[in-house]
Amino acid sequence: MKTRSHSVAHILATIALSGFLWAAPAHAAEAEADAEAEASDSQNIVVTGQVIRATKTADEAIQFGNYVQIVGSQEIEASGASNFAELAQFLIKGANVGYSPDEGEYTIRLDGGGDRDTLVVLDGVPLYDRGPALEEIWGTTTIDPHMIDRVEVFRGGNSLFFGSNGGIGVVSIVTKRPDGTNKIELGASYGSFNSRELWGNARAALDKDGRLSVMVYGSSQNTDGPRIFRPQDFVDNVKAAGGVQPYPLNRNNVGIKFLFKPTDATEIRLNGQYTQIEFQDAFPDNETYSPNRVRYPIIDGSINQRWSDKLSSELSVYWSNPKLNNTETYAEICRNVAGCINPDNGKPVAFGYATGRSIAYDNKGFGAASKVSGFMEYGINFRNTLTLQGVGEAVFGVQRVAYRNDSDPVFPISKAWNITTGLYADLRPTLPFSPDTAISLAARIDFSEAFGHKTIWKFGLRQPFGPFYVRANGGTSYSLPKTNELFMNTPTQIGNPDLKTETTETYNGAVGFAKNWGDVNASAEVGLFHTDISNRIQSTSGQTPNTYYNNTAVTQIRGLTADFNLNIGKVWSLNLGFTRQKAHLKGSTLQINETPEYMIQGTLNWNSPDQRFHVSLFPRYQGPEYSTGGPSNKFRHNFGNYFVMNGSIAYWAGDERQHRFQLRVVNILDETYAERYGYGNQRFSVAAVQGKLKSTDDAYYFGYPFEGKPRSVYFSYTTSF
Repeated sequence: MKTRSHSVAHILATIALSGFLWAAPAHAAEAEADAEAEASDSQNIVVTGQVIRATKTADEAIQFGNYVQIVGSQEIEASGASNFAELAQFLIKGANVGYSPDEGEYTIRLDGGGDRDTLVVLDGVPLYDRGPALEEIWGTTTIDPHMIDRVEVFRGGNSLFFGSNGGIGVVSIVTKRPDGTNKIELGASYGSFNSRELWGNARAALDKDGRLSVMVYGSSQNTDGPRIFRPQDFVDNVKAAGGVQPYPLNRNNVGIKFLFKPTDATEIRLNGQYTQIEFQDAFPDNETYSPNRVRYPIIDGSINQRWSDKLSSELSVYWSNPKLNNTETYAEICRNVAGCINPDNGKPVAFGYATGRSIAYDNKGFGAASKVSGFMEYGINFRNTLTLQGVGEAVFGVQRVAYRNDSDPVFPISKAWNITTGLYADLRPTLPFSPDTAISLAARIDFSEAFGHKTIWKFGLRQPFGPFYVRANGGTSYSLPKTNELFMNTPTQIGNPDLKTETTETYNGAVGFAKNWGDVNASAEVGLFHTDISNRIQSTSGQTPNTYYNNTAVTQIRGLTADFNLNIGKVWSLNLGFTRQKAHLKGSTLQINETPEYMIQGTLNWNSPDQRFHVSLFPRYQGPEYSTGGPSNKFRHNFGNYFVMNGSIAYWAGDERQHRFQLRVVNILDETYAERYGYGNQRFSVAAVQGKLKSTDDAYYFGYPFEGKPRSVYFSYTTSF
């Protein structure tokens, strides 16, 4: 691979933009360098003996004014994250997690955005839910953190290259790949809540030159799960019918990858994987039993061709077909004023009380009565880069994304394909009077039967001043209504076929510096972001049923970011990130729901001089965060203002440090906190059925926390050979 040359100022600025790279042992850095030399889609940036790896897309984004944080595999391993949400909470700056990481349902949200404007992609495959018939499919829950090589976080509008739904940011996950070498990695973990994990991958060269190679990989996670909802928050009849229960979660993943490099200028990759996850999430206001099963197959591939020093092309394709089965039951309640007889045991049941039996919701029964909800999607992207010495660079291409409902025929939803074809171009001129100035001016036009056509744009700018720099970028995006938001029809949620497309416009800029003093290097950056979201698609809360609507008031998000990074040789490293976000509807000063006013994240690492031991701390402070519910959303609760810290201690054994033993502690201080806060109602309660409590009463509605994980301990062992 041809490695780009970088000035010292550019290298240091890249470190400042990319965030903190965990100070890995020397052998790990050398191994990364060797592996990276084989990867033609990545760039090498070498600083004080360490290698920061970045895909070409991330490297270019950094050069042209974007904030790109790179989270390396060593950071991920040190965190010991058992799912991607835990990884994001403590390692991704500006990230907030929706729902509960241990529930099997969560989304990642950047810089005040919601579920639909932070796009998560796995090796280029979007994990955005298209809204099947029943409810959301949470694609990020299927990610195996042990297979992640790095995470590239693009803050700011990035829909131009990644497609719709990246209006506030993109979290791009790059997994481990075959590289023409022979290597095996194995790991196992056991810990609190009877949590068990096994994982591994094996890569091998299939010819003597390593031009044809393969990797097989897999993992299995099983846990009884921590408590998600407090027993006292369950409605009386729901509790009596068995609603309070464990929350086990199982995730299994298996896959195979191929690499073929017929020439130094050509690279072909192919990947196929299958993930299945099972979890339970019976909610306190209505569900007595709620096992869920997600099946998520993905096939993706790419061809990279370097035609000359001036022109290169990349063709990437993917196909996915996620499917969800729900089994959700509610309490059978005696609604006869004279009382009832329980047919199971012949005992009398008083009016308004649960009989002890449960009834399945429509299409959410047992076995064949649990109907499949899902969607099918494919995408093709053909991207070309033309570089002319002294003139500049141009990136141009075409992207096609198509998806359709793939749910059981019992749901009256069309299976017609929704196809969007986009043409894009990004011009990056070289300014003869200021060759260090990097400018990017880009536009994209999308065509679809759903909306005719839409034009989005993006710009970027970065100007160095010695060890200092100034950067700025901005862009627009859009998000179509999901299938379930348009056509869902259940007892608790109905769709709205009149929903409009949501649009996003965002700008951000920053000043920063980076400098080396021998073995000490430091960098810092302070930035601002400015986002407006129009026609935001939202859902009512606490009603029966709830529905979706476009909020006609513009959502205004104004934010401040600050980062500081310090490395002292290979022994000490410190990273701090601060994000403040004022998010409210235009004309209001009220912070919108599930958007913390500020977050402080950090990592502190110590490595012994012989690089055998490491100690890592991962603190996070979450500022005020609100949830509203009840009639006309009259109730409001702050579930933020908490401090959580995780940590790990590890020891590397063996002549080549090939064995790692790690002790991980989650929530070291045993903080009681809520990942999220929801609202329900008392329609299944004794008082409501008896008519003593009406839907117009305030007491008919109640709030409940999604509990964060209490103090937990995990031990893991990994080896490679």
